[in-house]
Amino acid sequence: MFRSIALIICISFYFISCSLADLRPPTLQKEGLNPDLKKKGLSVITNPPVKELTPGNWKDYKHIQFVIKDVWHSKFVRFFTPIRESEQRLRVYLDFEKDAMEIEFLGGEKKGLILGLVKKDAYQIAADTGKVFTGDDEVRIYLESLRLYLTLPWRLTEYPIIQYAGPIQKLGQDFEVVYFTSVQTSATPDTDQYVGYFEKTSGALEWMECTYRELFSFYKGVLKYGYYESWNEKQYPRRITILDSFEDPDFVHEIRIEKIEIPKQPMEEEDKVLELGE
Repeated sequence: MFRSIALIICISFYFISCSLADLRPPTLQKEGLNPDLKKKGLSVITNPPVKELTPGNWKDYKHIQFVIKDVWHSKFVRFFTPIRESEQRLRVYLDFEKDAMEIEFLGGEKKGLILGLVKKDAYQIAADTGKVFTGDDEVRIYLESLRLYLTLPWRLTEYPIIQYAGPIQKLGQDFEVVYFTSVQTSATPDTDQYVGYFEKTSGALEWMECTYRELFSFYKGVLKYGYYESWNEKQYPRRITILDSFEDPDFVHEIRIEKIEIPKQPMEEEDKVLELGE
């Protein structure tokens, strides 16, 4: 935890003069919020040409579980996370009722270790300690980011500020562009912004420009969603790639989803089984 905070402080001082990233489309900067553009943006999300791409709602399931492979090509960024290996398989458990989540390491030197989050309180479950709340910001930030990346395609309509930003051609494809944020329209150091690129012929969310205020106010990155497959009569992306820009030849971080399932028992029951098993 200490090394993470120390590095963040040092880097923050180094980049102190960098300006605040602002992803607002030009129409929003010039004209402000437009109710018609919000309706159009919502229509892009909820009425895709391929109906199986209509977003579901994870909260209908109360709990959801993923098995993923977490792949890192940036040792620098990985240094700010609790992941110590360039490839790590994880079980990811999300509890929407309790605003909680857990990850279990399925291999490597930390196999069997569980890291969790209840609201913003981080904890770990290990064979020698049991369940211990750690207050570890490194764990909290990593888990919050992972949850956001996994759920974002199905939670876009929850953002209070949604604005259609028009059609665009990028990387040889035609997209409909929609802007998302919360609290207020203008860029602030505390509120993240997102710009979604929906492929025109299918309606699939393929790219998402994003900020990451908690680490760096100036940062602008890109999420690439791809390899859509059917799950419970919906289409869901099985690969989420994090890049610094659209044109980057290599990625920073990639989440490869091997399995999506409804868990057989609530998270706290799984904890008990794991602890007793140890």
